[in-house]
Amino acid sequence: MPEDPTPLDATEEAAWRALARFFVAAPRLLDEDLQRGAHVSLSAYSVLLHLSEAPGWELRMTELANRAYLSGSRTTRLVDELIADGLVRKQRSATDGRGFDVTLTEEGMAALRRAYPVHLRSVRARVLDHVDRSALPCFAKAVIAITESFE
Repeated sequence: MPEDPTPLDATEEAAWRALARFFVAAPRLLDEDLQRGAHVSLSAYSVLLHLSEAPGWELRMTELANRAYLSGSRTTRLVDELIADGLVRKQRSATDGRGFDVTLTEEGMAALRRAYPVHLRSVRARVLDHVDRSALPCFAKAVIAITESFE
């Protein structure tokens, strides 16, 4: 990362401060909406979603953590909660026995289907409806460029 001691100009500063606020507020608000409307957390929704997109509805625990942007310990705690609710199963990996595979259950898929419309309404109301439709491709390109720089 190159060093640039030049202060942010007014436009950069405004963009950065708005983005910093978004980083904090958006996950909290999206989580509140999901909790209120579907009784599932944003993190749990993300885990269920990624499992639903995986072949056989199954992912290695470490892969699930990576896809959901959660720490290993947070993923373990969350998966244990989801197991208690009957939404996922966890078993030793059949390929090497060292790790664990997590599988979405039918009950988990049903919970995801119930949460999906709540999440869509929330994402639109909290984020996408505030971006002019004609600017949406540019917005998406900018957000993708930012997140790709994190990798």
